[in-house]
Amino acid sequence: MLESKKSNSKTIYSSNNLNIKKMFSTIFKQELKYWFKKPAFYIYAVIFFLLSLFFSAATAGVFDSITVTTGSALTVNSPIGLSNLFNGLSTLIFFLFPSIIGVSIYRDYKSEMHTILYSYPFTKANYLFAKFFSSILVVTLIVSTIGLGIALGFRMPGTNSEIVGSFNLMSYLQTYLIFILPNILFFGAIVFAVVAFTRNIAAGFITVIIIMFGQGLLESLLTDPENRTLAAILDPFGGASTRYYTQYWTVSEQNELAIPIKEMIIYNRLLWLGVGVFVFGLVFKFFTFSQNAFSFSFGKKKPERAIKSNFGGITTINLPKVGYDFSFLQNIKTTWRLSNIDFKYIIKSWPFISIVLVGLIFILIGLSEVGDLFGTATLPLTWKMLNGGAAFTVSINICTFLYAGMLVQRAKTARANHIIDATPIPNWSLLVSKLIALIKMQLVLLTIIMISGMIFQIYKGYYNFEIGHYIYELYVLRFINYLIWALLAIYIQTLIGNAYVGLFVLLVLSIGIPLLTFAGIEQSIFKYNEGPGFSYSDMNDYGITEVRYFIYKFYWLLFGIVLLITSALFWVRGIPNSFRERLSLAGKRFKGITAIGFIVFLVGFLFLGFSIYKENNIDNTRTSSKEREELRVKWEKNYKKFENYAQPRIVTVKTGMHIYPKKRNFEASALITMVNKSGVAIDSIFLNHNGYPSTFKFSLENTLVLEDTVQNFDIYKFDQKIKPGDTLTLAVTVKNEPNTALRNNSPVIDNGTFVNSGIFPTFGYSSGQELRDNKTRKKFGLVPNDLRPHPSDSTALGNTYISKDSDWIDFEATVSTSEDQIAIAPGYLQKEWTKDGRRYFNYKMDSKILNFYAFNSARYEVKKETHNDISLEIYYHKGHEFNLDRMMAGMKASLDYGEANFSPYQHKQARIIEFPKTLGTFAQSFPNTIPFSETIGFIADVDDSGESGVDYPFAVTVHEVAHQWWAHQVIGADVLGATMLSESMSEYVSLKVLEHQQGKSEMRKFLKKALDDYLLRRTLERKRENALMYNDGQGYIHYQKGSLVFYALSDYIGEKTLNNALKKYVEKVKFQEAPYTTSIDMVNHIREVTPDSLQYVIKDMFETITLYRNRIVDAKTTELDNGKYQVDIEFEVSKYRNDEKGKRYYGEKVGDTLSYKTEKMKKPILSVPLADYIDIGIFTEEEEDGKKKEVALYFKKHKITAINNKITIIVDKKPTEVGVDPYNKLIDTQSDDNRRKI
Repeated sequence: MLESKKSNSKTIYSSNNLNIKKMFSTIFKQELKYWFKKPAFYIYAVIFFLLSLFFSAATAGVFDSITVTTGSALTVNSPIGLSNLFNGLSTLIFFLFPSIIGVSIYRDYKSEMHTILYSYPFTKANYLFAKFFSSILVVTLIVSTIGLGIALGFRMPGTNSEIVGSFNLMSYLQTYLIFILPNILFFGAIVFAVVAFTRNIAAGFITVIIIMFGQGLLESLLTDPENRTLAAILDPFGGASTRYYTQYWTVSEQNELAIPIKEMIIYNRLLWLGVGVFVFGLVFKFFTFSQNAFSFSFGKKKPERAIKSNFGGITTINLPKVGYDFSFLQNIKTTWRLSNIDFKYIIKSWPFISIVLVGLIFILIGLSEVGDLFGTATLPLTWKMLNGGAAFTVSINICTFLYAGMLVQRAKTARANHIIDATPIPNWSLLVSKLIALIKMQLVLLTIIMISGMIFQIYKGYYNFEIGHYIYELYVLRFINYLIWALLAIYIQTLIGNAYVGLFVLLVLSIGIPLLTFAGIEQSIFKYNEGPGFSYSDMNDYGITEVRYFIYKFYWLLFGIVLLITSALFWVRGIPNSFRERLSLAGKRFKGITAIGFIVFLVGFLFLGFSIYKENNIDNTRTSSKEREELRVKWEKNYKKFENYAQPRIVTVKTGMHIYPKKRNFEASALITMVNKSGVAIDSIFLNHNGYPSTFKFSLENTLVLEDTVQNFDIYKFDQKIKPGDTLTLAVTVKNEPNTALRNNSPVIDNGTFVNSGIFPTFGYSSGQELRDNKTRKKFGLVPNDLRPHPSDSTALGNTYISKDSDWIDFEATVSTSEDQIAIAPGYLQKEWTKDGRRYFNYKMDSKILNFYAFNSARYEVKKETHNDISLEIYYHKGHEFNLDRMMAGMKASLDYGEANFSPYQHKQARIIEFPKTLGTFAQSFPNTIPFSETIGFIADVDDSGESGVDYPFAVTVHEVAHQWWAHQVIGADVLGATMLSESMSEYVSLKVLEHQQGKSEMRKFLKKALDDYLLRRTLERKRENALMYNDGQGYIHYQKGSLVFYALSDYIGEKTLNNALKKYVEKVKFQEAPYTTSIDMVNHIREVTPDSLQYVIKDMFETITLYRNRIVDAKTTELDNGKYQVDIEFEVSKYRNDEKGKRYYGEKVGDTLSYKTEKMKKPILSVPLADYIDIGIFTEEEEDGKKKEVALYFKKHKITAINNKITIIVDKKPTEVGVDPYNKLIDTQSDDNRRKI
């Protein structure tokens, strides 16, 4: 109180007759003096400086000596890199606004100096403008330390100079002037307005939270490419307006280009600056120098004036006898009552009510987007609702941090601290009451998540609420996490004594603690409230994750209680003490039950921490990320010399897999038969295995000459060489180490085990462990890594990309599991029996397969059908029956398409097998057996009308079944482009089957999604992007680009023509032995059936990285006398090519670049030479069954040889829209202007 009076007394101005014109300057300067003398100003500045220094230095590789090397193709301090770094720190910047801008207007009310100040002769303009702009300047000065920290961080000793470019002052100035400063003005005006009217700093903080919620929600709702323009204008942070121009930038463009200050960025900045000015204008108009804050009241009685009525005589009263009870039980009751008072203070405050209401709305809206895949919603299962509410949990922590400070400082703020401090209530009672109030608040906020989830489920017509699941996850699993944060919040706020600085410190800690991993602190026992998370699946509940989660949370709860006891030791009571005095007082308080409790919980914390450390580091081997990197280097340096040594090839595998779900153990065996198919005698076998306890016994005499127990690599030298054509066998046994509460040493789970063939050994040197990044390789003295050989290298065609030690094998498996489960492996079920309470299944393949298989076990329900003499089966979890018919239809459609267009299906059976989402969210095709994650199709909420989204249970099933041809009949050599033969082709089949099911007009949304995904993901490339037929295996190339290319190709040359070429290719190479086929062979088959006029398509789509920039410039329609319509269209077509780093080029030789420029253009449009056939479409809308459907009035390919084109077309009906490449078959970098309404 004394300190507050002293600091605020300086705001009393020297004379009532000061010149009013000078009052602005006086107030402005006084505000600056106030902040420059406050420790908080320097604390904020130092925190921002250190954070920015840490982030920039870490990004530039300063911690490479203690953690994994920072390797990147990007220049980390490029203009867009700087912008991203500033955006990453923007979350903390917003919490400066209430702490400084809000405090500037609130401080006079808090100290009650406004009653004096408002009597002085300054105008409202003087007061408001001085307060606002002085605080804006203070925030700006603090935020300026970010730029300084970033600049210095990039230049710190130990950073990687290869990924740091030269200093560019303009990049920093641009970021500040265009984004940071306008955001400070806009958000500062909002917070200033809220605090000015409510006179409540908490309202300012809640406003910031709501703004952040709103921005996140806006971003999630406008993620579709069609909404880019709207998002760019409406994003108050300005990030979307930047992404409008930069979201598809390649690595080269990100490194070299400055952020373009163009229309969308200018519109966005002007819009929100205008909103900021408008908000401040409202403050100016409605602010009054009154004593009362703006407030709401609902149902409150109007206060009445109390009038004394006892003047007529003396009244005698009997005072009740007061008894004093200072017992522990009474203190407990007092603590509970005090917590109720604090809890009511929280929940009755408008800031809290606001965040509850807004949070509820945001969660409900956000839930509508949760789990969408290909534009199709998922069913609102309870675990989905809980995941959707996770975004709201961030606000629970912020509210905990904020209200912890407000409750700790509440008595002081209300100037009742001296009265309360004089009561006989013990310190611990006052402190614990604050904690209990926070806990109650957290439970209320967790209830909001449950209520919103159930409301959304009811809205969607889903009534299987699983109340027990809600309660257990929210009030047990999640609550303990928030409780631990509450204990830290009480400690920090007690120690610091300033609610707003305390909040800021807590925010920094909550964000920064997980990032300590980048500084080499990787173990969770050294990072507050960190540890393994929990993960739920309908099939396997929480599994082992639940136990580990509780162990780590209990560990941190013990430490949190130590912090709580420490808070009690430092609790301020009476006249505020200096920290030295508080430390001395804490020493005096450290006695009796307090000291015993502190020691007991500290010992418990240390004991449990040591137990965890011992389990992870002493009893078992723990490998840090840096050590793993060094092991990869040693692997290559020590063993790459064996890469080209001939090894025998696996020809037969007979396995036994025994799964024990309850104990989570397995015991596996395999008899592997190998043949020397090389032309040389083999004297040694190089055996790669995993860390499981294993035994290996060859049928030929040998000596173990090297046993690397770190790399799990053994070399066996045979007494007699294995001659060409000779056979040998290897008997293998594998089992897991015993599981513990902290370490899961087995892939087996209680329900839904999915184990692949990786548990068994492989032979020869594996290049998959090598470092990929060439800059990192250079650091360790390794030569550049080309990943895979070129497909034209005839010496590199001896292996498939699936396996380097086998070709096609005979396969048999006997799988056992618990009596209540079904165990599955590829092959046909030969025999099933039960023995000793276990269930056994024997599977055998009747034809050769790739050495690629898996084992599944769960409590399955089974759906069976027969289609063209092929047995179709779906093994699913009970309760997941929603989309079985769609998946069954997908299997049938894919089988029909494959047999009609490529070759007969090689099996008599096809199975889909569900596995838990905790093991992954993917589907994978093994021979006649396709494991599907429970989230891929089983819980989709498909719109049968087809109006929105894609029927992805059907589509994904088609894709995976197509792999039975494109991977399990045709398998590419282990060279560049191999995955085009499998993934791209399977995706092509999926698209064509969908097209036949839904029609061509419906394909645009699928193609546009694939186009957007390809363009976005290539911006993240860290090594190189090759052309499709030479791709390195990146998913964005062989999935997204591959699907676009093959679909467009089928449109250019005809589906039947393309499929006939592919059929001829399949007949040539299916089940092929080495040398294996390549993308060159496939493309040559396609080239043969492609007309000369379309040969450019082969070059553009397969051999180069070619992108288009097509757009409609103008379009108009004129009704003719005969009732028809003349459509005049002006459009532009240009295309360019990228090299592997994304650098553009517009020609292959000097002089062949096309150029187009009008007088209004600043730069010409460039293009490689054009002789392209481009779709031109004219569309109208017709009503069908009460819904408007798009109808093509004209759709035809035009040969385009110029950039700018004008055409006139006559159509029969009035058109509503025109388009160039209207279905987005071509890879266009800005496809949203391919169409235009007319």
